[in-house]
Amino acid sequence: MKLLSKLDIAQRLIAHPSALTTTRVLLQRNGRDAAGIPWWNERATRYLSQHLRSGDKVFEWGSGGSTAWLISHGAEVTSVEHDPGWKAKVLARCPAANITLIQGTAHGQLRSEPPTGDSVHFFDDYVAAIDEMDDGSLDVVIVDGMSRLACAGRAAPKVRPGGLLIVDDTDMSCFTSVKRQLPGWRVVSLTGFKSTMELRETTFLHKPT
Repeated sequence: MKLLSKLDIAQRLIAHPSALTTTRVLLQRNGRDAAGIPWWNERATRYLSQHLRSGDKVFEWGSGGSTAWLISHGAEVTSVEHDPGWKAKVLARCPAANITLIQGTAHGQLRSEPPTGDSVHFFDDYVAAIDEMDDGSLDVVIVDGMSRLACAGRAAPKVRPGGLLIVDDTDMSCFTSVKRQLPGWRVVSLTGFKSTMELRETTFLHKPT
């Protein structure tokens, strides 16, 4: 992975001065592979830690470091993953994880965002995995996988009043509209450097009570 130059870092911090508190990750060359650490920026992780309660029911599209982190904080986590190799890697690090593998298909209506360039890029069943949950039964839903706009819309009725819907990488043009997708929900967007060394935004949508 190419590390950012000092000039790149300076320019990004000028645009997002609040991200200064997340620059520590830039010194961690193996941060991306660290077990038990979410791939969000540190500000986002801190924000969720302030709102997460032991015993909270969490549903996430896209397993990984966040899965182990949530479990270590006492959450009851249900994860959906599209990549079999990644699912095996996460389970090796966190055997307690509850991960359902739902791969993409060659036909459907809900495409991946951004496009993968692969012929297997429809995720109708993947998005629909949350339909098994009762409306208002989830404290937190995390959208950090495929077809994020569709997932966010599908998740909204499943979040309890006062609960959280979290969407990662909302600075990307294909995801920015999620912040306007749910009128009446309080929106908090936090920008910082992720363990992937990228400057990215994570958005928290608070469901009205």
